[in-house]
Amino acid sequence: MSTRILELAVPQCSADDFDGEIVAINLDTGIYYSIKESAALVWHDLADGHSVEALLDCLQGEADTQAAVSRFVDELVGSGLMRPSSDARDPAAAPRIASALPMAAPVLEPFGDMQDLLLLDPVHEVDQEIGWPNAPDRNR
Repeated sequence: MSTRILELAVPQCSADDFDGEIVAINLDTGIYYSIKESAALVWHDLADGHSVEALLDCLQGEADTQAAVSRFVDELVGSGLMRPSSDARDPAAAPRIASALPMAAPVLEPFGDMQDLLLLDPVHEVDQEIGWPNAPDRNR
């Protein structure tokens, strides 16, 4: 089995931690995500350089949680927030999820309510009379 190490998918993804909740934005799609509780722990572990396999090893005997973490990781990659990395580094600390057992299934919560605004191009989508932002009518 190969080792899967992930990294933040920059430049298309930007993410910040707000008091334990990760807010990640895929700038290509305009969709942003809330990542909290057990999902934030997994996110931090992956961002710190822990492999997917190392996280799953921490969950030995927790088959349902292992499956949920695997699905969550696939969602992170599928949504364009994280991508495979070849940077095999040795994380300084043990995975955070190891001290959080038992843990709930991690959830990636998407939001598209600001998608149109996030996808506006402020340099090119300026109307001389209206100003910015001037979203083009995409229904024409």
